[in-house]
Amino acid sequence: MLDPTGPLPPAVYWRRRAVAIGAAVLAAVLIGWGAIALIGGTSEPQAAQAKPPGPPVAVAADAPPPCTDESMRVVAEVARPEFKVGERIGMSIVVTNAGDRACVRDINRMLRELTVSTPGGKHVWSSNDCYSESTNEQPLLQPGQSVRNDVQWSGQMSTADCRDEPGRAPAGDYQVVARVAALNSSPTPFRLTAAS
Repeated sequence: MLDPTGPLPPAVYWRRRAVAIGAAVLAAVLIGWGAIALIGGTSEPQAAQAKPPGPPVAVAADAPPPCTDESMRVVAEVARPEFKVGERIGMSIVVTNAGDRACVRDINRMLRELTVSTPGGKHVWSSNDCYSESTNEQPLLQPGQSVRNDVQWSGQMSTADCRDEPGRAPAGDYQVVARVAALNSSPTPFRLTAAS
């Protein structure tokens, strides 16, 4: 039964049997490998799905936006309505978030300024005259929250070019205006009286 019979030489029949047996073995191996891959593949995605999610990643959209000029209020304050010539005069810039959401406002030293002038508008003194130091100040302001910057003015007048020494401001009526970038406050009046 194992001896090949037919018109062809026996070697041809043996080669055909070897090819057929090899094909059957290869098919069995492929079917077994496919079954193992199928069984192993079904558990792998489930294991991956069972992993806990990672921590949330912060995105730029979560950062508070910059405050718009429309949402800000700038006020100039004076410690008292009247001072004697020679006294130090306490003044403040008060910046308030008047909007309905938190925002970040750049109020670095070169963007804010207090300017003293006469009621007629003549320049008397500025906190930025002869001053060039910048700072990095960008506070987060909640709705209604304010930031205050206090300044002590000696009463000495100043000029923007720093070349003149105009002396001390005499007795009289003055006003101070606060500025933050392009935002200006309303003038706040005060008076200097002659020293007794």
